[in-house]
Amino acid sequence: MEDNTLEGTGGWLLVYLIGSIPLLIVYSMGLSGWFFEYPIALMIAIFLILAVPLLLILSKSRKAPQWNIALLWAAAVLMTLRSLSVILMPSGTWDPMMQDELFGVVTILLGIVGFSVLWAIVWTLYFKKSQRVRNTFGE
Repeated sequence: MEDNTLEGTGGWLLVYLIGSIPLLIVYSMGLSGWFFEYPIALMIAIFLILAVPLLLILSKSRKAPQWNIALLWAAAVLMTLRSLSVILMPSGTWDPMMQDELFGVVTILLGIVGFSVLWAIVWTLYFKKSQRVRNTFGE
């Protein structure tokens, strides 16, 4: 039994769109440079690139679900790699952190990576199983 009333960018799809914006800002900051030394032009460019799949949702492109799933997992992988680089090369060169610094940094980075992976899992399941997504994008 199909429910054709679930269509458009409402409901959980709207939650995804709104929730993705601050997350993409964090990803853009993390991928563009070291803490508090963000090159603003690079950060904006990364944000705009990461936001393209969200624009596909707003334009109701049939490829929006696939592009968003790809973005979710690409961002999770990139944030994981970026986090590893911060731990292994904190000053931009091979100079591992002291053990007392390492615990605090690892805790924060594990939180970021964990959240990225959890966000990707939850929304991938949503895009694959949602009636609203099927009705809106013809999946």
